Amino acid sequence: MGSIKRRRAWRTPRSLAAVLAVPILAMGLGGTAYAKGGTAKPPAPGTAGPWVIPTLPDPAFSPAAGAADVHGFDDTGFIQSATVSGDNKACPSETDPARLGGAAIINGLTITVPCNMVIQMPANTLTWADFVNGPPTKISGFPSSGFLNSVGTYGSFELHAIGNLVAGKRIAGLMFASQQSSNAASGTIVGFDYANGALKVDTGDPANPAVVQINDPNGRFSKGQSPDRRFSVDDQNPTIHAGTGYPMCVPRTDPGVKDDALCPQQNRPARKDVTVAGTTVKAVTQCRNFSVAGVASPASGELSATPAGQYCNQFVMPPPPAAGKTTTGPDARQQAPFEIGDFIMYAGTLQQDGSGHDYVSAHTIEANVGIYTQPNTQPSYLAIGEFGVGSADPNANAASGVAQETQDRIFLESETTDVKTAVDIYMMDVNPTTGEIRNRWITPAEMTGEAGGGITTQNAGPQPQRARLRATKAPVGLLSQPTRTIRVAVRSLCAPQAPVNDANGDPVLTTLDTCLNNAPKAANDLMVGQYVAPTFEFIFPENVKPGDPIVPNDLWHLPFVRFGEGATTASQYDPGVGPLTPAPW
Repeated sequence: MGSIKRRRAWRTPRSLAAVLAVPILAMGLGGTAYAKGGTAKPPAPGTAGPWVIPTLPDPAFSPAAGAADVHGFDDTGFIQSATVSGDNKACPSETDPARLGGAAIINGLTITVPCNMVIQMPANTLTWADFVNGPPTKISGFPSSGFLNSVGTYGSFELHAIGNLVAGKRIAGLMFASQQSSNAASGTIVGFDYANGALKVDTGDPANPAVVQINDPNGRFSKGQSPDRRFSVDDQNPTIHAGTGYPMCVPRTDPGVKDDALCPQQNRPARKDVTVAGTTVKAVTQCRNFSVAGVASPASGELSATPAGQYCNQFVMPPPPAAGKTTTGPDARQQAPFEIGDFIMYAGTLQQDGSGHDYVSAHTIEANVGIYTQPNTQPSYLAIGEFGVGSADPNANAASGVAQETQDRIFLESETTDVKTAVDIYMMDVNPTTGEIRNRWITPAEMTGEAGGGITTQNAGPQPQRARLRATKAPVGLLSQPTRTIRVAVRSLCAPQAPVNDANGDPVLTTLDTCLNNAPKAANDLMVGQYVAPTFEFIFPENVKPGDPIVPNDLWHLPFVRFGEGATTASQYDPGVGPLTPAPW
């Protein structure tokens, strides 16, 4: 059964206290409507890949069940109960309490949670034990009494579990948690609470605006605050961004009193008209457009002029000055502040403050603002709005022998501040022992239909900042062994290259891996020229004939489920996550 489609934009690997190092984007706040065509020209069915990644072989199935008694399930509902095992009987080799599994009940159905289960939050990642109980050592912003009492008076949680019924027992393979996956809203900014990193959004009642506070424990996009770190921003990627992916922020001080060097007012210049010899001249260079940046106007036309007296809402950042040099103009090395009048879309959890007032603790905000960077220069920024990939099961019949329709396809929506540079997609293969990351290039010419591969932006289309790929059938062998996380990157940052293996056929790190894994940072320590996100939609096989036994979800073709994720999921509490035990097959 195919998984439910969810638009999200998510985050990068990190070690944050009890949080495991894996990414997230956030609730698919794509701003404008999604067109369904592709920027790239996807391949014809049956196209051969330039290299073939072997599909993982079918595993040994539970002796009690056998392959014929393994059937997929995909359940979503509010958590009625969530518990962590009191011992490691289900996984004797695991001794770390943070890696224990347990059980969850949603819609009256009991789901077995295997040891080493990783829970994907809207913009964060935790083990099951840390999600339910909080970390073993109290850390500010983490609930110490468990999830039931951690969201003020709004204590409900939504759980999405994908797995298999193995001899009638529900065993999860993938789990996603949120207060409510579709909890999103929009509105116009009418004010700020700088001390608390919050925006005030118009409700029609000036005395009672809606309050949106950035859940930002490390102060990446604001002064720094968090009622619950589990629902925080992804502070390695710009989950607080403009419609182009450019990172945005709430100043830590009132700009009218003191400018914030990490969120400088100069990054939202004002458009001013000047009078010369009695004639009003529109100072369009105050809002630097494509022509001033040397970019031929795209098919959608030149950037719209900002009305006089307003902050620029469409402009191109100039190239940054030489290293160590400062500038009084817009600086792409820093974030851009929100301004009164900006229209924003946001997602988060509903909270109450100490006075009983409601507010949204946001993990994702997108402003209807078009901030671009000078093409072919760094820093540039990206965001992912929608992504899904097939599980790449090559078999016409499931392991149970039942006919199935398999999905070896991919779709991705990405936003970029660089409208001229090609964007590439990479699977992030993880060595399950060392945690070493190898970036597998999956957008060669055979995938995108473009010379040299990569996805060009829609500079020749309706939305110049968008890079889009929709391939209903991928080149044979290119998408096998899909990974938990994917990476998009611009070519001006790193040049793609084919995967390389040693004489024994084992993968080795390449110059591409060195480049991407050690890329520079800017804008208060965000990654530049790339965005890393977890996969929220794996497209599993479906039955061909209704009435046949339900085919299983082929979770065994996902290497991070089957073998674990090594040191990339390490934190001070957890040395790394191994394979799911018991396996969901």
